Amino acid sequence: MIPDKLLTSEQVSKILQVHPFTVLKYIKAGKLKGIKLGRVWRIRESDVERFLEERSMASAEPNQTFNQEKIKEKEEKNEVEKHIMPDNQSDHYILE
Repeated sequence: MIPDKLLTSEQVSKILQVHPFTVLKYIKAGKLKGIKLGRVWRIRESDVERFLEERSMASAEPNQTFNQEKIKEKEEKNEVEKHIMPDNQSDHYILE
């Protein structure tokens, strides 16, 4: 078995085109897997590839998520409108 190449946060930052501190933030947030060797972090090449794949899949789904959120908003609005009852004494409405 050939082990993955281990990359520094600087090397990963060049691949991702972000600042090296951003790479460390990703690691600490659990978005990117890393291995701490002494005082420095190393990232497997395969983990960088997986990180990119997860991000590309996430960006391919926003329209579906956006549509689901819009449907949920409409349902919530309809639910609120069901609870609005006219006040018989005036032209105002009371929220219950």
